[in-house]
Order: sequence, then C-alpha cells, then structure tokens
Amino acid sequence: MGIWKTAWCYYYGIGVEKMMINGGNGLKSEQSEYGKCAHCNEDNTQLAWCLSCDPDIATRTRSYEDVIEWIPFDRLLEIKKIGEGGFGSVYSAAWLDGIRKVETIKDGNNDIYKRARELSSIVALKTLAEFKSLMACKINHAKLAIYGITQNTETKEYLMVFQYVNNGSLYKYLRKNFCDLTWQAKLEILKNISDELHYVHNFAGYIHADFHSGNILQDQRSYIADLGLSRKTDEKVFEGDIYGASSSLHKQLIFIGLELL
Repeated sequence: MGIWKTAWCYYYGIGVEKMMINGGNGLKSEQSEYGKCAHCNEDNTQLAWCLSCDPDIATRTRSYEDVIEWIPFDRLLEIKKIGEGGFGSVYSAAWLDGIRKVETIKDGNNDIYKRARELSSIVALKTLAEFKSLMACKINHAKLAIYGITQNTETKEYLMVFQYVNNGSLYKYLRKNFCDLTWQAKLEILKNISDELHYVHNFAGYIHADFHSGNILQDQRSYIADLGLSRKTDEKVFEGDIYGASSSLHKQLIFIGLELL
C-alpha cells in the first residue's frame, strides 16, 4: 500500500517532488499541505483524506468527497418520479446520510480539515445504463457529481445515486427563464456546455450520440447528462446502430446557440 500511495502522490504531484539520486530518478518527501492523518500520522493526500488507511481505499478515489459508496435503499426517502430519460425513469430522493463534504476548522494560524456530511440531501436516482460512461467523464473533470449505488429492495434493480439538478433540462429552463437571462448568463451556459463536451470527448474519450438541450441539465451551471447512447471515440459504428439526435455535433451546438438567442 505504501508503494501504491507514493506512486499516486507522485503522479498527481501531492506531497512529493522529483529529484535526482545517484544519477537516477528518486522521490523526496515534502510537508503535505493537507496535514497529517489522525489515524496513521502519514501525510494526507487530500483534504481530510489519507490513502494509506482510509476504508474506502478500494475505490482509488482522489478525495473524500469523490468516494462512490454503497447507499442502503432504506436511507433514501420521499422517492418521486421527476422525469423520463432515454434508459428509464429519473427519481428524486432525500438521502438521510447526506452528501460528503470537508469542513475547515481554524486552530490558531492553522487549518484543520474535518470529514462531514450535509444534513440530509436531495439526490437523483437512475438505472446503471450510463454509469460507466458517466464515471469515466467524472474522473476526467466533468462536473456532474455521482455519489454511489443503491438497490431497490422491491424490484431488485440497481440504481446510481447522483447530483439532483434543480432546474431540470436546459430545454425546460430556457422555456421558463429565457426572458430573464442576460447575455452574460447565456454566454456562460454556452461556455459550460463547451467545457463539458471537451471533457467528454477529449479526456474521457466518449461521443455523446444523443446531444441536444433536453440532455443538458441546468442549475448554477450546465451539465451534460443522458450518456446512455454514448460510445467510445474509437468504437466502430455499424449500419442499424441506434443513436439519438441525428444531426452532427456542430449543428446541435448551433441549434443550442440559437435557442439562447
């Protein structure tokens, strides 16, 4: 575990630096900016997060807030259907345990980082059809948060638990709020969408294949969702394969831009 942690820290530039030892590459420890782990006294690798001894180490997550956890279904209450996606219904629920967060406590001139949770959180539920592609995008900087997996105790269906977005799809948001949006707000939406597409295509290596304003979620920022029809950029396309929006990506971007005019 120690070797894996050192390699992880070295790769992400946390707590170690490159140096030359006897003409070869080596590692030199630096004082961690995240403080010491309260359990093993090793340097934390992120805020309130230690890869050496954390019980969630198997997830290989980069931070405490990003852990994908198993969420017992009885910890999800007030489940309501809020929409229909390409691969099943979308539900909202109240998660009693709440979303993970890190709290900062002042101790003189020092900051102490403490693991905590929100006091109950509204989350969204959906089938696992797009879990793999969404996780690949999340790991590669896409902003839609994924919290964990649960299983409906009645239907036995597995569901992913992810970020609830207050305003729903961009399509519905524009129909309701278009007249109140400034040009700056519209340009910010387009920038968010462009950034998300960059992460999906160039970092995660996926083609959405069903990209339109109904598959963009809108809150304080925009999120690309509904990747159920997505495919890898190097995946072969065969005649008869099913895809969503038939227009090319640049045409869909133009259409979304026109919707914002």
